Amino acid sequence: MGATRILLVDDEIALTGLIEKYLLRMGFDVHSVTDSRAALEQFHEAEPPFEIVIADMSMPDLSGEDLLRAMFSSNAAVRGILCSGYAVAGTALAREYHGRVDFLQKPFLPKMLADTVHRLVGSIPAADAAHPASSNAT
Repeated sequence: MGATRILLVDDEIALTGLIEKYLLRMGFDVHSVTDSRAALEQFHEAEPPFEIVIADMSMPDLSGEDLLRAMFSSNAAVRGILCSGYAVAGTALAREYHGRVDFLQKPFLPKMLADTVHRLVGSIPAADAAHPASSNAT
């Protein structure tokens, strides 16, 4: 099995580059996008599919929550991390997709990012990974 495939989506170009470098150093296969609509298109076209999507909560066009919700509806195996510079106690998405999404408060340390990614990768059931278009249940 290859490196975990991660789609990183943030409209802040400098921050996206920094996070991408962290993830690459950790051994992940990372693809970064600064436009949420382009990210959704690339997500649907990706082969093999992305296993983790890291998205900023506040982006033009599609918010991180809306982006992840669209991705979750078409791939039951994908997991997501929402990031924000604003304090967020919890999100509707986290309640709706319990166990499939986590939250990171910006700024975060590389270790916090790595721990969150590893925890989510470990939560992907083998049956879902084999059938990405299966149900939304966790």
